[in-house]
Amino acid sequence: MIRAGLAALGVALAAAPLPASPWQVVPAQSRLGFASEWNGRAIEGRFDRFQARINFDPERLQEAVADVTIDLASATTGDRTVDSALPGEDWFATRASPTARFVTSSITRTGPDQYLARGTLTLRGRSVPVELPFRLSISGNTAVMQGQTRLDRRAFGIGMESDAPGRWVAFPVPVSVRLTARRAG
Repeated sequence: MIRAGLAALGVALAAAPLPASPWQVVPAQSRLGFASEWNGRAIEGRFDRFQARINFDPERLQEAVADVTIDLASATTGDRTVDSALPGEDWFATRASPTARFVTSSITRTGPDQYLARGTLTLRGRSVPVELPFRLSISGNTAVMQGQTRLDRRAFGIGMESDAPGRWVAFPVPVSVRLTARRAG
């Protein structure tokens, strides 16, 4: 009886779908960037610290998930004035909300090596739906993902006290992602 139960359990486990593959981001080969226009000039920035939990298999997209946490205090642009303003209460408000988080709700294929991640970005206590189109190439145990999207700072209440009309800082914020990851386990 016990043998039959164990055999049935073994068959059930063998027939159960395997979860999507876990991937581990290689920080030194990855970049999370943003851009804006500040007082009439282009500003390019990046977040130096972020973590991602990624499970992805192009053949099992229904199980794919990405959960990214971004350390907002790690934002840097190379401009001292901008860098000193970003952690402030009117901008990223890092004291009250030190991190932003993007969690996917779905990832779909849109073409060869092209995908669309839909999810929610939570920043400054506000959760906003976001779509991130991206390209992905997988070679062996290494994956390289590149994507871009555009956010509107007003959706997160960013800069609304000092520049609500958008005279000094543009409303659109292009965001670029380039991740290199290795298959874990």
